[in-house]
Amino acid sequence: MNSENNINLDTPLSLAWTAGFVDGDGWIGIARQKRKGSDAICHRLKFSIVQNDLEVLEFIQDVIGESSFIAKLKRTVSMNKQAYQLVYDSEHALRAIRKLRPFLKRKHFEADIVEKMWVEGKMGQRPGPKGWPSFIYEIREKWAQKLTRLK
Repeated sequence: MNSENNINLDTPLSLAWTAGFVDGDGWIGIARQKRKGSDAICHRLKFSIVQNDLEVLEFIQDVIGESSFIAKLKRTVSMNKQAYQLVYDSEHALRAIRKLRPFLKRKHFEADIVEKMWVEGKMGQRPGPKGWPSFIYEIREKWAQKLTRLK
């Protein structure tokens, strides 16, 4: 129980509120990176929320309860207030999305796509010394492109 504002973080209401916030301000996506010494593209699941209210992001972080970090974004002339970004990466992003999935409305399709990509693309698993066969990268890219088309 959060004694400061008397909100029980473990209730479905807290998760539903957080999911509503994610539906409005959240981003679920795939970061594409090239590994050093390889032409293969590495796909990495990301989930983030940008907000100028640090306390809201800290509350969301507490509700979700997964490993994450909050970054202070570079302030520009056009910004009235300092902005922050709450970031979940890889397996932590997946677990956070799974917790919110029953309550997501606008982003439920994105949550479903990353779930399928995670399983079919063997994300979160080690490829071994020779790397993944090319069809695994093709599966990942197929889902990444589908996710991009939803935006």
